[in-house]
Amino acid sequence: MNFSDKSELTPKTVSRRTEAPRGGVLRKAGELGGAAVLMMASSGAFALPTGTDVNLSMKPASGGMAGAAYTKPQDASAAVFGNPATMTQFSGTNFGIGAAYLAPNLEVTQSGAAGTRTSKSGAEDYAAPDVAVTHELGDGWHLGTGIEVDAGLGADFRNSPITVPGASADPAITGLPLLVELLSFNINIGAAKKLTPQTSVGATLTIGFGMAQLGTAGPSGAAFGGFGGTTSSVHDFGFGGSLGVTHQLTQALMLSAAIKSPVKYDFKNILYTTVGTPGFQNLSVEQPLELVFGGAYDIAPNWMVETDLVWKNWSKAATYQDVYNDQFLLSVGTQYKTGPWSLRMGYSYAEDILRNTPNSTLGGLRGLGPAPLNVELVKLVQTTLVPVVWNHTLTAGVGFDFTRNVRLDTFAAYAFKGDASRTTNVSGAGPETYKADVNAWAVGLGLNYKF
Repeated sequence: MNFSDKSELTPKTVSRRTEAPRGGVLRKAGELGGAAVLMMASSGAFALPTGTDVNLSMKPASGGMAGAAYTKPQDASAAVFGNPATMTQFSGTNFGIGAAYLAPNLEVTQSGAAGTRTSKSGAEDYAAPDVAVTHELGDGWHLGTGIEVDAGLGADFRNSPITVPGASADPAITGLPLLVELLSFNINIGAAKKLTPQTSVGATLTIGFGMAQLGTAGPSGAAFGGFGGTTSSVHDFGFGGSLGVTHQLTQALMLSAAIKSPVKYDFKNILYTTVGTPGFQNLSVEQPLELVFGGAYDIAPNWMVETDLVWKNWSKAATYQDVYNDQFLLSVGTQYKTGPWSLRMGYSYAEDILRNTPNSTLGGLRGLGPAPLNVELVKLVQTTLVPVVWNHTLTAGVGFDFTRNVRLDTFAAYAFKGDASRTTNVSGAGPETYKADVNAWAVGLGLNYKF
């Protein structure tokens, strides 16, 4: 990479934080929904099942079944945010509130001309709130609403910068202090109708609220001219929706299908560069289109197994299309009831997601500080900022009925370590190999009330 123009290497410190508004749409979600948003207190590289989406994997009951809840969900929130047709399975009024804690672990090992060094992301934990309610109107009609964390991505290398060739040997100033954070909250408002005793349909409107940062935070190393921070903290609203259908094929077998539209955020002035015209750049990020097909089978009156297949259209989603491939996610979950207890287990498999050869940009961005964005730099991004690369996740959960109307649900999940490597020549000083190792675990609990 050629930095012969010294005017571009003048150290800069650029940092701007835009606070999320507390009024508007979020306040209209209600006091409980607003309180749930404020529970989100720290960053993390999350999305336990795959990509940046959490799907239904962080909810109190469906979390114990690896998110297999698009056909016969066990909590109201999974119906509101999964297949909306399943809201007809909840009689009366159902209210659920819960939260999950996720602990990801991301380490990036660099080896090559600059020696060997491991950088550890400081984004190691976060809390994800979850609130939903469904209500049976009568005549086969059901309504539902709620608020959840739909997607997220985070990595923080401020205290352990990514090493690049030609950088100083001093760990305090070596390399790039890369930072990314994306938080996507969804407010869903939906309705479902039982058309016949066997068939239900449903639809939801989604209001998305996204917050993001991307770039560097702090002085960068000699290989990149020693420039300063480049990221801003910004936010935006987006809109989408879901359609779903369920059909009771036999007394024991129910089938389902659903489609979830993209939700797009346009983040203004997120990343500073001196490449081309100096200034902040805009970035559009789009959570992808999803197609879901599922089936649930009652092995016995108290024993159910569900399997769901989700297809994610990452290759058409703004910005993600530059680093991710389309992807299938398979989730299998089971629930066994005995007395007041509900015992759950689950497994999910996610296809590899990283493109072998990424595009030469991220959503049309020109550069990072004085560094032009190209394939070499985007390969580095794949292993440092977006490496959600695990394939296998195991889950378990327990529900306990205190009364006919009150149930406590808990779950635990572990995503087995996955890794990804890219060889690149970021600064032009020689080839470097960057290897990301990632694993994560999560726990959650929640209360469900039926009136």
